[in-house]
Amino acid sequence: MVVLVLILLGTLFFVLHPMPDAGSSRERTIDLAIQDGTMTPDEVEAGEGDRVTLKVTTSDAPTEVHILGYDLEKDVAPGEPATISLEADLTGRLEIEDHETDKVLGVLLVQRR
Repeated sequence: MVVLVLILLGTLFFVLHPMPDAGSSRERTIDLAIQDGTMTPDEVEAGEGDRVTLKVTTSDAPTEVHILGYDLEKDVAPGEPATISLEADLTGRLEIEDHETDKVLGVLLVQRR
């Protein structure tokens, strides 16, 4: 009798346990390069809830990269990649700027799921 109850409980667990959604959050790593005040690519996309890691490099001048909305800032020196990680919980078009000059380098587009 105990074995039968355990089998029944195990079956109910697998039947009623929610499976991960294929559209659920994911890990995103995006390489960004800044040269002559221009970021490539100039627009990057993520889905709401994604864990995003931006790997930023610059080849000419030190830059302080600022992601508006998230208020994240990171110094990037020539030849020394910098990493910015965030949970994409804000949706919309978020500007990525050179914090020292306020020049917009590009956009992080976070789309609703």
